[in-house]
Amino acid sequence: MVVTGYDDRHGCGYVLSTGSDATTPTPHTLAVTHEGLTVRATPELAAALRDALANRPVARLGWSGPEVPLTLDDRILLAWLRHTVGGVLTVSGGPER
Repeated sequence: MVVTGYDDRHGCGYVLSTGSDATTPTPHTLAVTHEGLTVRATPELAAALRDALANRPVARLGWSGPEVPLTLDDRILLAWLRHTVGGVLTVSGGPER
């Protein structure tokens, strides 16, 4: 999965790659690994994701919940991006709804 977006809170665009899209290092991205899964993200998003995994490891599956443990599973990670980070513009190869 490849997600692009714009984080209004920090005023920067972001890209996040998972699965086979994250296997090749790409310029200006950092790897984030958790529970055996690795994703690649732009530096600001990688820092936010690491902070969330360490300090508030939950994601909302919808605007009003429920909250679930934050993991690097595509479905959970996409929900975290949509409902916590915001600004999702495109999703390529994402999970079925």
